[in-house]
Amino acid sequence: MSSSSSMDCASSKDKEAAADPPRAPWWTGETVAVVTGANRGIGLALASRLAERGLSVVLTARDEARGEAAAAAIRDARPPGLGAVRFRRLDVADQASVAAFASWVRDELGGLDILKLKDPALRRMLLDEAALTERDIEGMVLRFLAEVGDGTWRGRGWPEVWTDYAVSKLALNAYSRLLAARLAGERVSVNCFCPGFTRTDMTRGFGKRTAEEAGRVAAGLALLPPRDLPTGKFFKWRTPQLYSKL
Repeated sequence: MSSSSSMDCASSKDKEAAADPPRAPWWTGETVAVVTGANRGIGLALASRLAERGLSVVLTARDEARGEAAAAAIRDARPPGLGAVRFRRLDVADQASVAAFASWVRDELGGLDILKLKDPALRRMLLDEAALTERDIEGMVLRFLAEVGDGTWRGRGWPEVWTDYAVSKLALNAYSRLLAARLAGERVSVNCFCPGFTRTDMTRGFGKRTAEEAGRVAAGLALLPPRDLPTGKFFKWRTPQLYSKL
């Protein structure tokens, strides 16, 4: 199984062919891919791309009406005879919602194959993979929140651009590396993917590429043959890096 999450980063020139999955696919219509936040933007584009490639795709979002509409649009747009496209409500910030979703995936689908979920001290923590713990990550986030609360965060090494967003994504990157180490030997690959400055609702239509372009590259990475898929990496577009430019 592979798992990935998205972050923002700088862009580079892209060769369209390099984003395509291998010609001899390892997946079938029974291969299950779950894409969180898939009712719009990059999540929707990625879900569409995976569905086009023939996988069974589960879209999740908090907004049930928009999620169902997104799943229906994907089903209507793709050729017939491919894997199923479903929507399931999921709030990743709600433990009860996550537990219910996990039970549904286990009981109804039998599991899943693909899951699509600058402080100097944080950089040092990311480098120290052997000592990295969930408490370290949580401590960094709590420290940031405390310094924002008392107004002392400026000048203390935190990212200057999109500060809160960047810190949250760096924490996600760190946790991905921790999870990759924890699941080593379990045939599970965990990576972060940085789509770059992409034109979505969040950026109010500004950006250097479309959500469809980002979804194409994300799908290409997710569908690499298992033997070629790394783990514990942060992909800045298609290139493994340590952390985001932010």
